[in-house]
Parts: sequence; C-alpha cells; structure tokens
Amino acid sequence: MKILDHRYLVCYASPIALGMVAVLLLIFSGCNIFGFLANAGWHEKPTVPAYDLKAQQDRKVMIWVECPRSAGADFEVPQKLAGVLQLMLIENGGLEPENVIVGPALDSGNSAVDLRAAARSLGAGYVLLVHVDSYSIDSLRVRDYYSGEMVTRAVLQDTDLGTRVWPQQPEGKMVRVGVEIETKGRDALVSRMISAVAHCTLRNLYPCDKLKFKHADERVSMQEAYEIETY
Repeated sequence: MKILDHRYLVCYASPIALGMVAVLLLIFSGCNIFGFLANAGWHEKPTVPAYDLKAQQDRKVMIWVECPRSAGADFEVPQKLAGVLQLMLIENGGLEPENVIVGPALDSGNSAVDLRAAARSLGAGYVLLVHVDSYSIDSLRVRDYYSGEMVTRAVLQDTDLGTRVWPQQPEGKMVRVGVEIETKGRDALVSRMISAVAHCTLRNLYPCDKLKFKHADERVSMQEAYEIETY
C-alpha cells in the first residue's frame, strides 16, 4: 500500500493561505487600511495658527512685556521673557530677524505709555503685549531643588487699525505653567518657566508641529486640554 507524503502540500499551502487571509482583510476593511497608510505622517502636518504672523512678513512686530511689582517676579524676568519670545518668533516662527523688535519692559503702573504710538515710532505694525500676572518660586530645601509657577496673558494688536487681532477672549490668551521640581537650580527653573510661557503663547501665531504643540509644564483646565488635544 502506497502512502502519500503530504509534507510538501502543507509547506506550500501555508503561504498561500496567509496570502488569501491578507486579501480578505483588505477587502473587508475597505479603504481604511490604505487611508491610514496614506496618512501615516498626519503628525508631521503643522497646526493652523489662530493668527499667522509668518504670513505678515511685510510688517514688523514689537514685543512688549509688562510685569507689575505685584506679580512678584525677579527683576530680570521681563527682559528674559522678551528675549525668548523674540528668538522663538525668528527660529520657530520663521520671521525675519529685522521684523521682530523688543520693546522696553515696563511696570504696568506706567499708564503714560502709549503702546500703539511706541510701536509705530519703531515701524512696527503689530504689538505683542505679554503681561505677567503672577510668579512664584519655592525652595524645596533639598539640595538645589526648586518649584515654581508663572501666569501670563497675551494679546496681539494691529497698530494701524488700533484693534486687537488675537485672541478672541477679552482677557487675553492666558498661559499657566508650573514646575513641581527642578533639580538643576534656580536659574534653570526660571529659564524653564520662561521658555514654557513663550512657547504656549507663540504656538498660536505661527504653524507649529503637532507633536510639539503641547508643553509638559503647561497647566490647563479639562476644557483647555480637550481643545489642545483636538487642535
């Protein structure tokens, strides 16, 4: 009696069966798989800014930081914040260096300052006003560890029209950042908070990589978190 050897049938049937399964999956899944593959780089697409300063390269922007004594900030914070805002607008926002001007950091109690007039005297078509609401730093009494919080509000004004162009909220765009622990010292904490504030403010004014839109030190409400997640 002759016995058939089915080993070769099994070996050749296995890849064929797998191929048939793959075809069936593609048929039943429709265009979903192809759509996913085609959009695999969705995260690489930049966000659409609320107001695109990069598209307004023919007009200069003056950065103005207000920091009242009541905020409790260190003396050098306004100047450092203005410098980081300027750097990010140039490096991340793609604005020409000569189109970003840093105005003086003033105590908000100086009501005699006319921002619109000051900006126009420097040839600026926009004023980015950033107001420091509150600022605090605490020593954790462990080595050189610190924690801190900083709250700011920002508005962008058109100096020609004399109107606000961003944001829609009457109180301005509020940014809250908080660092629970910074192990590299006080100066590192200050730089970290300033960088976070600058990023969370400016990401709305130029196209931003979706993977870099959120910031780890930002403190937001549930509604704000939802809006950022679905941006």
